[in-house]
Amino acid sequence: MKTKLILVIAFAFLVHETNGQSIGFKGGINLANMSFTQNGVGYSPESLTGFQLGPVADFKLVKNLYLNTGFLYSLKGYNLNSPVLAGTEGVFLNGKVKLSYLDIPLNLAYKFPLIGKSKFFIQGGPYMGLGLGGSVKIQTTPETPIQDVYSYNYLHNFDFGVGAGAGFEFGPLVASVNYELGISNLNLSTTLPGTYKNKALQFSIAYMFWNFNK
Repeated sequence: MKTKLILVIAFAFLVHETNGQSIGFKGGINLANMSFTQNGVGYSPESLTGFQLGPVADFKLVKNLYLNTGFLYSLKGYNLNSPVLAGTEGVFLNGKVKLSYLDIPLNLAYKFPLIGKSKFFIQGGPYMGLGLGGSVKIQTTPETPIQDVYSYNYLHNFDFGVGAGAGFEFGPLVASVNYELGISNLNLSTTLPGTYKNKALQFSIAYMFWNFNK
């Protein structure tokens, strides 16, 4: 709770002190997944459709170069049914897994002016994800109820990675596509060593309703 409060205060201070910024609200779809590697062998789960939403801010640094960030509630996860991962702890990796994060991206964006107030931009940078909760619904007979994944201590609830994307600005409307690739190994299991990393393809629209440009 203290960490979240500090982040909120830091975000508010940055908005207050920076000239040439705009604030808005963003929402979109996550095509989320997770990559597994065990004993040098990779596994590919099926994607899970999630979402992201929250406040965002855009800060002008120099001509055409901007910094954007935000606090985004992001639902990620995957669908996996693999007998290879169906051990004592591995069973909690199977089924429909949903992971909720507070994602904080920090992107540098370069904007190319088009016609009128429209722009095309490319962006990239790191992101940090704070795990808020997670659940897994395992397909068994009878069906296993939803469990809290973090209570089993097999996944870190802190994620870190990089993202890159592009989009268009049409006045206050911003449409973008972004790809996030986790760097942090989320695996805490001692009986199933390996690497587990988040990844997500994201489609979003933001409305920048508050502009401080001078």
